[in-house]
Amino acid sequence: MDEAATAERVPSYVFTTASVEREHQFDAWLSIMRPLVAMTPRSPVERGFSARSLAWDLGPLALTHTTMPALDFRRDAIRLRADAVDHWLLVAPRRGSMRSEAGHRAGAGLCYVRSMHRVSAGSTTDFDAVALVVPRDFCPAGARGLDALHERHVASQLGGLLADYMHSLERQLPRLGAEHLPAVVAATRAMLIACTAPGPDTLAEAMPVLQATQLERAKRFIRQNLLSPQLGVRELCRHLGMSRTALYRLFEPLGGVVHYIRAARLQDAHRALSSGTDMRSIYEIAAERGFLEPSEFSRAFKRHFGYSPSEARHEGRLIPVRPVGKRPATVTHLAELLSALA
Repeated sequence: MDEAATAERVPSYVFTTASVEREHQFDAWLSIMRPLVAMTPRSPVERGFSARSLAWDLGPLALTHTTMPALDFRRDAIRLRADAVDHWLLVAPRRGSMRSEAGHRAGAGLCYVRSMHRVSAGSTTDFDAVALVVPRDFCPAGARGLDALHERHVASQLGGLLADYMHSLERQLPRLGAEHLPAVVAATRAMLIACTAPGPDTLAEAMPVLQATQLERAKRFIRQNLLSPQLGVRELCRHLGMSRTALYRLFEPLGGVVHYIRAARLQDAHRALSSGTDMRSIYEIAAERGFLEPSEFSRAFKRHFGYSPSEARHEGRLIPVRPVGKRPATVTHLAELLSALA
């Protein structure tokens, strides 16, 4: 049996209302959240409340990915006294936004902070977000900075980096084994301190994580804009907020930023040619990706893949599909996981 298949995975739990009758879905969601926070849906409960949260137990931390309809929430003094949960909640929305009662708002690309040891209230729109649950004693060096950010978002540039790191971590966790947790926890601590209490020492410690996160942001932007004629060094620098020198240094291990963009466009052209569904000419597919000379495209394609564009089309060389991981087990109480954090 494959050793990777038998490796111990990072523990994870699913909380969902999918199997509950529509009119009882909000009550089911409230039953697992009530110990932590009071909630009021913004739509009539009889319309249903389709919500799901996947929680990863990282040992001293927890990471969640939650989708849910719009609601109002309040963590009051009664709950503070009842559960004594003294954590920070860092929320990085993918879709929708979260707003505090004082009017502070965070949406996609930002990281919103709530101190669970303080009274707080606010609302969300229809929501899809990753959240990191951080106990107070996890990073004492960042405590003052996190407390100062209660019901606010981390400064835009650092907050964007932190949000991207959390999203990247959530995507990678299904592929990680439990033996990777110490490295994940250490990297997360360094990232948190660097973004909430920035200074020469903390930034130096977190530099490998910061650079990896910046590189992931750059790669994602390139993927999303492969067909744009404007995609290039200047546009990347503007989007990432970095100098040309820093961008070149970031992509140096990958052969340079221009080389990476060119290779990504060739890979995308290969997908189109071998898909069996895109019946346009090879020239049209190449030109859409910035290769305006057919002979230049043919030479570049053959150097990269070892065979010609016409061979790729006729032989249908397909990129393997990554297998989907197993569905994690279901538990009944999110508060259990948060209360158990070290």
